[in-house]
Amino acid sequence: MSALNRATGYVTSGADSMGSAMESKRLASKRGGRRWFLGAGGTALAGAAGLATVGCGGDGPKQQIAPPGTTPGEPSPAKASVTAIAQQGKRGETLRYTGFVASDSSQDPHKTQAGPFYGQQALVFSRLLAYESQITGKLAPDLALGMPEQPDALTVTFRLNPNARWHDSDPLNARAVTARDVEYSLRRQIDGDPSFVRQARWANIDSIQVPDAQTVTLKLKAPQAALLNAFADVNAFVVAPELVEKGRDFAPDFQVGSGPFRWVEWSEGKFASVARNPKWHGGDDRPHLDGVTVFQPKNTAEVEADLRTKKLDVALVGRPQADRLKKVVPALQESTIGHSLFFGMRFFLPQFPYNDSRFRAAVSIALDRRDMLEQFFAGSGEMNPWVSWPITRWSLPQAELANTAGYRPGANGRAADIAEAKALLAAFAAEKSVPEDLPLFVLDDAEKNLRMGSVMRDQLRDALGLKVSIYPVPIGELISRLLSGQAPWAAGPDNGWVDLDEWVFPYFHSTGTKNSFPIRDADLDKLIEAQRGELDEPRRREIGFDIQRKLLTLNAGVNFVSERVVALGWSYVKDFPLDASDGYQHRFADCWIDRSDPAVRGRA
Repeated sequence: MSALNRATGYVTSGADSMGSAMESKRLASKRGGRRWFLGAGGTALAGAAGLATVGCGGDGPKQQIAPPGTTPGEPSPAKASVTAIAQQGKRGETLRYTGFVASDSSQDPHKTQAGPFYGQQALVFSRLLAYESQITGKLAPDLALGMPEQPDALTVTFRLNPNARWHDSDPLNARAVTARDVEYSLRRQIDGDPSFVRQARWANIDSIQVPDAQTVTLKLKAPQAALLNAFADVNAFVVAPELVEKGRDFAPDFQVGSGPFRWVEWSEGKFASVARNPKWHGGDDRPHLDGVTVFQPKNTAEVEADLRTKKLDVALVGRPQADRLKKVVPALQESTIGHSLFFGMRFFLPQFPYNDSRFRAAVSIALDRRDMLEQFFAGSGEMNPWVSWPITRWSLPQAELANTAGYRPGANGRAADIAEAKALLAAFAAEKSVPEDLPLFVLDDAEKNLRMGSVMRDQLRDALGLKVSIYPVPIGELISRLLSGQAPWAAGPDNGWVDLDEWVFPYFHSTGTKNSFPIRDADLDKLIEAQRGELDEPRRREIGFDIQRKLLTLNAGVNFVSERVVALGWSYVKDFPLDASDGYQHRFADCWIDRSDPAVRGRA
């Protein structure tokens, strides 16, 4: 995934709707709030800030990192010695890579919103289906024996892999994964309290039938285009009833699943380790690795030193750091991946002057996205419509964006954008007073590491003569302000998602649980509902394009840019998984270390 989301720990999926602010405040007191921008307390921006980041997502090469020395008295991460392994071929070794080791207040697989934590859980827990690629949306069976049977638009039947077993740990002790486990995992979310934050994803399930131990049949209330994607979603983990019913709640030291690896330890802000599950149902003697350790570096110098000395096998970095490292260590191999985490802004529409579409459009068009790319990522990225550009399956094509106000290329294009923005602001000013000062609330890490608010301030001053005052605030305060309407204009990073419905329904449908703008647009609602029920993917894609075109005119929430992250690793690392967002780490089951590669010499 990208340097940003996994590496930074930015974890959330958007603020709740203003209509449910009281409920959200109650929940926030228990788990730190539903994140809009980042996750887990606002850890520092990684790739964009020049810090090494965690593994990214996508179809690309693979490499990783090992935790350098720890302070006396600290627990030590799992470690494997090259010389201690006698097996030949792909089997053996512990892969070590960089990433953020950050959690939120819940370690429950169905409740956590911390990307680094549920990314680690993806190594340990299984889903019915899994993404082979988030970017293309390609699905593959996981706990399911094959792709499900769908005799009609309202029926889905999964047959489970008979070899699937829970990890050989108390209280599960390697018992078979059953259809009742699947039913339990769905019902605890469907019937649970609002702390089950992905509850709405299962709302279209009308009934669950379990005719035998390896079969589960779902009946839907209505056809659902993205149904199968929901079962491959990053948090669609199947959990065992015993983990809750016997009083053993999920905790940083207690995560028992049926995935390719077993949980070893989680040391917040330092490192996290997993070990091979020898009885995994995936076949082909996978996973090949004995273990995987993710290490959170203290700074970029540590990343560079540990990568050079092979204490790290792979690191995800920003473009400038990658170029420096490649000069020092030419043998490092590079791959890149676009990350769906994005930097954007949102308005609270009931408040003046953001209740006027002309003012919102003037501000949006005047902001220079290409300049943001240069200042944030040294040009290593692309501009976004609403769906971030790496999600090519649904994102409005770049060729069309180039002809859209705010995205026009070249000096002439920028001049045209400024002229249009000035005309819109003049039309607004002819009827209403332009505020003398516009407060912009920016996530403090985004301002500290990228100067995000300052860049926006300077651009609007130069283009429109607007005065903007920057207020950097920590994640907790920003969430509180968003929920109470005290941040009428806010900016920072936000998670990206995989399926079209995840990008649009929660945020822009009138009933969306995260529509905190809030938008109430009947025509937009119809489009969003239409894509939900459209089973023909090309037609659904066109509806998605129409939704994004409409959002580009509404300018309630604006997605500016997303980064192209660089993965640097040694040639002995094979099949390192990359993808567009967190939660893909189950694919480490395919990764291996080639001990016949000459570069493996000297590996710590």
